Amino acid sequence: MMDLLATISSYFPSLSKSEQKVAQLILSNPDEVENLSINDLASMASVGESTVVRFSRKIGLTGFQDLKIALVKYQTSQKQDLTDESNEAKDIVYRQLVDGLQDTKGFIEQDKLEKVAKMIHKAEHIYILSVGTSAFIAMQLCNRLKRLGKFVEFVPDGHLQSIYATMIKKTDLVIAISKSGNTKEVIQSIELASQSGAPVVTLSNFINSKISQMGDVSLVASSKEFLSDAGSFSAEVSQLYLLDTLIKALVDINPEQYHKVRNLTNRALVKRIE
Repeated sequence: MMDLLATISSYFPSLSKSEQKVAQLILSNPDEVENLSINDLASMASVGESTVVRFSRKIGLTGFQDLKIALVKYQTSQKQDLTDESNEAKDIVYRQLVDGLQDTKGFIEQDKLEKVAKMIHKAEHIYILSVGTSAFIAMQLCNRLKRLGKFVEFVPDGHLQSIYATMIKKTDLVIAISKSGNTKEVIQSIELASQSGAPVVTLSNFINSKISQMGDVSLVASSKEFLSDAGSFSAEVSQLYLLDTLIKALVDINPEQYHKVRNLTNRALVKRIE
């Protein structure tokens, strides 16, 4: 079962301000909200009852009663997960990462994944757009695709990305990566690249983010980060898991072809140390 709070977090940026008040209240007090009436919830969030209903439907539920049922199920699963579990740092972080991976698995739509894999397979050139912290994820994707024989262009500088975005052809593929899905530089580069008619694939950690609305196909990883003074790599780990799954789908299109390419690249790397 998909984590309800992860789903709410993923929709958060695309909600209206009044809907965000409902979302924030639930994210902060899920154990209390499950016992509230729609009038109580609306009053606590300082919104109208209709906003609560709209919020419920926005995150994929049928209405307030469906939201309450989902909250009860979520709370029950959380209580079961906490039974007899260790509170050592290594176990807490492990559970957090696993939760993020499970949420991402729930977000993955197999038909979308296979569609993107086919787009990568047939593209003449692949241009990756990403800056900031997401540039690390972009670099990993770039390296993986190059090892499979793909012609990939990626630089972490937003200005240079804008320049090569103007050189993209219709037969190429654009992959835009932004954790928030609202990174201004990435959005501007997508707008430039889209003028070529090339298909655009987006990856973010939020459903209905700005870039997800700009992509021909949009992939979403969990936004769960477990904020603390120690920080968390959970969102990045979820992105890498999603991309790992995508690469496997790509290789499965023509295993023999990609196996030969990997052998060639591996031999080239071995020769460097002879």
